[in-house]
Amino acid sequence: MDTLSQSEVFFIISSTGFVLLWAFVAILLFYLIRISRTFSNIMDKIEDNVNKIGDTTKEMLTDLRDSTLFNFILRKKRKSRKEEK
Repeated sequence: MDTLSQSEVFFIISSTGFVLLWAFVAILLFYLIRISRTFSNIMDKIEDNVNKIGDTTKEMLTDLRDSTLFNFILRKKRKSRKEEK
């Protein structure tokens, strides 16, 4: 084999290798972008649910504080008139 045919074989093999490598990288990037979008959607849903849970918890606490049973059990103690003087 002369030098020209050897260089042609080398360039064919290296060109094929680079095309396959870039195809692999493109597929990998495609899946990474898809995974990141899915992860972003999941995080948005989790954040919305946490906010809803926080709002629900605040509503439950205000309802509990306003309930008569809670006020009866944990009512504030009144100061006696002797302590005020």
